[in-house]
Amino acid sequence: MADKIRVLLIDDDPDFIEANSIVLEASGFEILTACSGAEGLDMVREKNPDVVVLDVMMEHTDEGFAVARRIRSKLKSDVPIIMLTSVGQVTGYEFNPDDNPDFFPVDIFLEKPVPPSILVNKVHEVLKKGGDQ
Repeated sequence: MADKIRVLLIDDDPDFIEANSIVLEASGFEILTACSGAEGLDMVREKNPDVVVLDVMMEHTDEGFAVARRIRSKLKSDVPIIMLTSVGQVTGYEFNPDDNPDFFPVDIFLEKPVPPSILVNKVHEVLKKGGDQ
């Protein structure tokens, strides 16, 4: 039997972590969780996830961007990163990783709240992209 695909959820909202863990586990993924950027970086080092789902605003308003850059430059440059944010609701700004890949080193941006089926589909999408390269 093949190992399950590991999805690391990094978010400071325990309700988000719990709800999305249930959805992703029901879809057959192994779920790892972290409630801060620092804890998330430790999990990337120790557990080697296949996909990272990362919040932008945690302890600091742009913490997710710093975590994504650190993952890409120092830890695991090829891991797909899905970034979730509610920044667009507050600022009206829409993030596009193609606009500035050095500052936005992620594969997909999703605006919170994300319907569970969309999150599952996007995890499958980034895994497929990684397998095509």
